[in-house]
Formats: sequence, C-alpha cells, structure tokens
Amino acid sequence: MKKYAGVYPPMVERLMEEQGELKAVKTKLHQAYGAYTQENGHKKAARLLDEMENSGSDIMARDLLALHASTKERLPFYEEFYGFILENTGSIESVLDIGCGYNPFSVPLIPVEVKAYYAYDIDTRGAELINRFFTLLGLPPLAKCADLAVEIPHDTADIALMCKLLPVLEAQVPGSGFKMARNLNVHNLLISYPLKSLGGREKGMAKHYTASFEKALAEGQLKPFSLVAQKRVGQEMLYLAHK
Repeated sequence: MKKYAGVYPPMVERLMEEQGELKAVKTKLHQAYGAYTQENGHKKAARLLDEMENSGSDIMARDLLALHASTKERLPFYEEFYGFILENTGSIESVLDIGCGYNPFSVPLIPVEVKAYYAYDIDTRGAELINRFFTLLGLPPLAKCADLAVEIPHDTADIALMCKLLPVLEAQVPGSGFKMARNLNVHNLLISYPLKSLGGREKGMAKHYTASFEKALAEGQLKPFSLVAQKRVGQEMLYLAHK
C-alpha cells in the first residue's frame, strides 16, 4: 500500500471496512487516485514550487498542470474551458473545486480575479502542494482533504467544479455524486465527464455519459440546479447549471 500512503486515511479506513480484503481496496484506490497520479509527480511539483519561492521566477502553472494526468489532458483547452464558464456565469470571485487533483494550479489561467479557492481531494500531499501555491499567489490556503464519496463540502462559493468526478464517485458509492451536487452551497455548478479513457480510447464514453446525465436530469436528481449550457471542450463534455 506504499503507493497509496498519501491517500486521506479516513477513506482508506472506510474502504477496508467495506471491502474486507486488500485487493478490492487497491482496486477502489486505483479508480479514485492511482490512475491519475504520475510517478514522482509530487516531487517534481515540489521542486517547481521551491524554484518559485527561492528565485521569484514566474508562476509555472502550466508546468505544474502537466504533472497530473487529468489536467495534462485539459492543458491545451484551459482558455476555452474557463471561457465557457464565464460566458454563462459572468464574473466569479470564489471557486469550490471538488476532487480537484492539480486543477487549482490553473488559477493564473482564469481571466478574472479569484479571491478564494476551496479545493478538496483525497490526496494529502497534493493538498499541501496546492496550499504552498496558494500562499505564493497571496490566496488563503484553502486546500483540504475529505472522503468525497461520503463527505459533502459546505463552503459557500460562486461556482463548484466537479470535473470528471461523478464516474469516480459512482464507482465508490452509487448515488453519491448527485447527492453531493444537490447539497452544495453555490450559485453555479460545472459538471464534466471524460469522453476518452486516460489511455485515449473512446469506448462509447460520450454516448454513455450523455445518456446517464440526461436521465438523471429528467429524474430531478440535480434539483435545485437547472441546466443552462453544455459544450464539448477537448476530451470533456461540460454541463453548466444554475441554482
């Protein structure tokens, strides 16, 4: 379990109780964490942050984003990604990023001033790195860990980001993703789905996730939010909803 030493301990404890055997626990941890984490990614990120602190060099957001599989895939599309959000929300000053991975390193790429960025993940080392980065930007260090399949963040923000998160939560605890979405204290909600696997294969993901999301909408699983816009950006389908 050395590979998962940085995973939020209460999540590991829950999985051990639920699954009962180590192989099943490792499978769940791979689905939620291992598949996205690059080897030595945290060490490389720490070195970049050291360089920023010691030399006063420019903020290397893109270098940091390239160290995580999910944000590396999104890297060529951040202008379009945040453009879509702002077109449908107007200016935003606070963000709640759930299952954030390395996405908080994209703050310098947001074309408006963000004053508070709440970031939640299961990666304890990642949260520490993000808080170092926030401090360098002059932002409050608001990255935290939580067992997101059973814990719902209650911070108030202009928008919540749930990027590629729902399939991961559904694999952990069925129904937990939309339950979380319904209970968030935000005005706007962005949900995205991956359209290809991390290996680059489509595997019918676009059709499957579109049908799944539309079914959930029809059943009222997203209330009190209502869908206002959707768009494919890179290898993600983005859905923007207002409360």
